[in-house]
Amino acid sequence: MENKSGRQSNIELLRIIAMLMIICYHIIIHCVNIQISNPASIERLQNGWFSTPDFYSQLLMLALMMPLGLVGNAIFIMISGYFLADREIDMLKVSKKLISQLFFAAVTLVLASSFFIWYSCKSQFLSENMISYIKIQYFNKMSWFVGYYFIIILIAFMFLNKYLAKLTQKQYVGFLLAIFAVTELGWSGKLLDDLASGLRTVFIGVFLYALAGYIKKYDPFKKVRGYVFLLLIVLANVIIGLSYYNNVIGKIDTYYDTMATQNLTELEFIQSIPRYENFSVMVVIIGICLFELARRITIPSIGLINRIAQATFMIYLIHDNGLAYSIWQTQDWPTLLYNDTTGFLVKLLTWTLGVFVVGLVAYIVYTILKKLIVKSKWLFIKK
Repeated sequence: MENKSGRQSNIELLRIIAMLMIICYHIIIHCVNIQISNPASIERLQNGWFSTPDFYSQLLMLALMMPLGLVGNAIFIMISGYFLADREIDMLKVSKKLISQLFFAAVTLVLASSFFIWYSCKSQFLSENMISYIKIQYFNKMSWFVGYYFIIILIAFMFLNKYLAKLTQKQYVGFLLAIFAVTELGWSGKLLDDLASGLRTVFIGVFLYALAGYIKKYDPFKKVRGYVFLLLIVLANVIIGLSYYNNVIGKIDTYYDTMATQNLTELEFIQSIPRYENFSVMVVIIGICLFELARRITIPSIGLINRIAQATFMIYLIHDNGLAYSIWQTQDWPTLLYNDTTGFLVKLLTWTLGVFVVGLVAYIVYTILKKLIVKSKWLFIKK
């Protein structure tokens, strides 16, 4: 499974799958969900198919897909912990990689915005749809996950790795349970975010990073059969589905109760798809299960998979921005979802793969430019 560079193709394949999950999630949360729940969008597109006090199986399907992106985030943190928790981290390498790709992505999005401005002058279709354009100042605002990931790696570099190395197995378990508890318990979790916005997310990131290191060091699940993790994923989704069903039925009851008590003949009803946080327990459970299942897969080292996986960070940057969201918004997703669920899923998969390929091409261009700059550095740097 491991090649000379230390890359394991089963883990690299998981990295690719996690990125596809994140793209799919972003299309749903930044486009489909808005078109379903935003009155202004419903009015503009005249697609209020789900704006009635009824339970729709199509929306249940979306609710089950809502944790996908956050599970993908958890997987990325766990992969880093799995490979880095037991070694010295090269922060120079990490910082150069993040900053250089971030800068390239920001410039690329500015150029892409210029293209859409030019093209919209010729296209009535684009002129009728608001396209968000990216300014170079966006470099400092791109993809919140970049800062989240960097903070986790920086914490690991400064003290976490050294601290974990000193722990006995029992102490390690105690540390993991303590971090998990303070993050998941309501009062202590709220206290973390009251101390600093986002601190609770940082704590769950530390937990996932350290847990992956523990898994690599002690292999705590080695006696657990693989199907148990599949059953846990199924059970988590059953709970997510029941939770959504209960929420919708409660909203419907409230709707009719309000109608009766206020003697109203008409009342606006807006459906909504529940959102999750990175520290949501269902997200954590599914993420751990998927990571463990992928870790158990035995496949030979596949260079193509390993190389594609290297592009996931650039893919993340290229698609997680207002320009991409506005392009997705040009499509009428609710109408297709209402009339043809299979067609909706095919279209969602097609757009997800398309976004992935665009980001992959951007990464290829980035690597080519990087090599050219290195080879021609004599033009602008003295010997």
